Amino acid sequence: MPLTESRIIMDRNSENLNSFLLHFLKRLNNYKPIEEKVTESLTHICDFFGFKKGFVYQTDGFRFFYLKEAIGNEDQMLRTRFEIDEMTQQHSERVKEREPLFYSIPTENISFEDVEVMQFYNVKSLLIRHFEDTEGRIIGFIGFANSIKNIHLNSEELQIIQLALGALSKEIAIREYKEREVRASKTLESIMNNMGVDIYVNSFDSHDMLYANESMAAPYGGIEHFRGKKCWQALYKGKTGECDFCPKKHLIDEYGNPTKVFSWDYQRPFDGTWFRVFSAAFSWIDGQMAHVITSVDINHQKTIEEELRIAKEKAENLDRLKSAFLANMSHEIRTPLNSIVGFASLLAEAINKDEREEYVTIMQENTELLLQLISDILDLSKIEAGTLEFNMGYFNVKDFCEDIIRSYEIKEDKKVPILLASDVSDFSIYSDKKRLMQVITNFINNALKFTQEGEIILNYFLREDGMLEFSVTDTGMGIDSDNINEVFDRFVKLNSFSKGTGLGLSICKSIVECLKGTIGVESELGVGSRFWFTHPYKKS
Repeated sequence: MPLTESRIIMDRNSENLNSFLLHFLKRLNNYKPIEEKVTESLTHICDFFGFKKGFVYQTDGFRFFYLKEAIGNEDQMLRTRFEIDEMTQQHSERVKEREPLFYSIPTENISFEDVEVMQFYNVKSLLIRHFEDTEGRIIGFIGFANSIKNIHLNSEELQIIQLALGALSKEIAIREYKEREVRASKTLESIMNNMGVDIYVNSFDSHDMLYANESMAAPYGGIEHFRGKKCWQALYKGKTGECDFCPKKHLIDEYGNPTKVFSWDYQRPFDGTWFRVFSAAFSWIDGQMAHVITSVDINHQKTIEEELRIAKEKAENLDRLKSAFLANMSHEIRTPLNSIVGFASLLAEAINKDEREEYVTIMQENTELLLQLISDILDLSKIEAGTLEFNMGYFNVKDFCEDIIRSYEIKEDKKVPILLASDVSDFSIYSDKKRLMQVITNFINNALKFTQEGEIILNYFLREDGMLEFSVTDTGMGIDSDNINEVFDRFVKLNSFSKGTGLGLSICKSIVECLKGTIGVESELGVGSRFWFTHPYKKS
C-alpha cells in the first residue's frame, strides 16, 4: 500500500536503530517463504526510514535484470526490466568500484550524475544496494525511493541500512542460486527433450538405468518404465542378462579405459524404425562411470537410401535396356531394308515375269514389316513419354467385334477361320475404339502366325468383378511354360523365324494398363493359347 507521513517513525536514535536492526534480523531468520520475508523487509525499511517505494531487481540468469518484488509501485513508474549496459555511467562506476550503497536526495548541491541515476529508476530520491554472487558478478539490486519530505539519512542510519540490506541480500542471493539451479535444470531438460535425439544413461558397471529423456521413454509408456531396471530389462522383453552386442566393450581403449565413441545403425524391433546410435562413457553426478547412448531417427534417411538404391538399379537397367533397344532396332530395321535393297537390285536384272513377281512380293512384305516396325516404335516412344493419345467414347461392343472379324474375312492368306463367339451379349462400353482394335488385332495376328489348323475365336463377357474381359483363343502350337512370362516383354520373339518386331504385345500391355485394365495369357504346348485382357465396364 502507499506509504504516508503518519507511518514514519520520526525518532530514529541509536536505541531505536539497534532495536530496528534486531527486529529486522529476527524476522529475516524465520521460516516464512523467501518472497514473504522480502516483502516484509522492504515494508519494514520503508516504514522506518520514510521511503514510499521499495523494490528488488534480480538477474534472469543472462544479461537482464527484472523487477522481482516492489511495494508502493501502484503508479507503475519503476522499470519492469533493464540491461546492465543500460545503466548510467555513475551507476556503473559505483558497481565497478564495488561500492554497494548509493544514496541521493534532491539538494542544492546534487550532481547531474546523481540525477541521472534517479531518472534511470524514474524516482525523485534513491537509496540502492547491489549484491553479488560468490564469483563477484552482480546478480541484483535492492532499492528504496521517494523519501517523504526528502529526509536526509546520517551515517549511523546508513550503516544500519547497510547491515540490514547485507543480510537481506544474502537471503535473496540464496534464492537466486536456487532459481539458477532450477533454470539450469529446466534448460538442460528442455534441451535434452527437444533436440530430436533419444537419450538414455545406465551405469557402466551395473547396467542400472540412470536417466532417459522424454522422446526415449515415450514409446515405452513413460519414464516409469525405466525406473529400477537394468538396461536390457527396460529395452527388451524376456532378456535376463547383458546383451551379447553391448556397445560398452567397444569403448575400451588400449589402456583399458572407456574413452572411445562407438556408433552403429539399429532397427527398433517393435515398430521397425531405424536409428543411428552413438555410445560413450563419462562420469555421472554421483561419481560412478556412466554409459550414455544417444540415438537419432534416420528412418527418413534409410527410406531415401533405399529409394536411391532402387533409382540407381532402375537407371542401370534403363541404360541396359537402351543399349539392347538400339541393338535390336539396328538389327530389326536393317533386316527388311537389306531385303528391299537386295531384291530391288535383282528386280532390275530379272527377265522372267514370275521371278519379278516373287521379288516384288518379298519387297512388299518387308516394306510392310518396316512400316509396322516404325509404327510400333512411334507408339512405344509415345507410351514412354506419356503422350499416347486416347479418344474416348461410347460404342457397341458386338458391332465392334463383328467389324474386326469381317476385316479378316477378305484376307485370302489366312490358314484357319476367325470366328466371333456365338453367345456374346449386346451392349456398349466407354473406351478408345482404335486402341482396343489395335490390341485385339495384334492378338489375332499372333494367333494366325502359329495356328496351322483348327480355328481362332474372339470372345468377350462381363465378369463378376464388373470388368469386361476380351479374349482370343487359338488352336496353335502353344507356348512353353518357361517362356510364358516373357511374352509381353519388348523384342521377345519366341519363334525367331516368325514375322514381326517383338514389340506388339509389349505395346498391347501398355495400352491395356493405360485403360485401367490387366492383360494375361494362358497356354499349353501343342494345344493352343488364350490371350486376354480386361477393361472397365461403364454402362451407357
